[in-house]
Amino acid sequence: MLDFSAAAYGKAATTTVVRPLSPTFDGIHPVHARPVATAGPVTMAASDLLDAPMDWSWEQLRDYVMRSIAERHGPQPRHESAKVNSIFKSFAARWGNQAGPIAQFAFEQQDGFWRDAPVTITRFTKGNDGYFAGPISERLAGA
Repeated sequence: MLDFSAAAYGKAATTTVVRPLSPTFDGIHPVHARPVATAGPVTMAASDLLDAPMDWSWEQLRDYVMRSIAERHGPQPRHESAKVNSIFKSFAARWGNQAGPIAQFAFEQQDGFWRDAPVTITRFTKGNDGYFAGPISERLAGA
């Protein structure tokens, strides 16, 4: 039989000792929160709370969507602020006073999911109108 112990190789054996943090440890650790990463200067403001969804500017729409995405799906990959702003300016221009209610429906009624996929900022692009904003607008008109 082979001897693989530390002493067989002329080395001293070591013992690892694990000590508790303190004798009065109660299992509660302080939690330090870090701000969620956003798209550059785009902030997670709550300016949308001041007005009704049909009266939101594109900035209020952006703030609501960015905050709702972070609340429901966690931190997202960073996007260039110019790109984010462009998406929401365009969406607000295309959908007018329906833009806010469409976004609110997606997050409040659908919990941030549309057709089994999380709602991200790309849902607000022109290419997704027929799949996302159009059907929601029709639902809201029928309600």
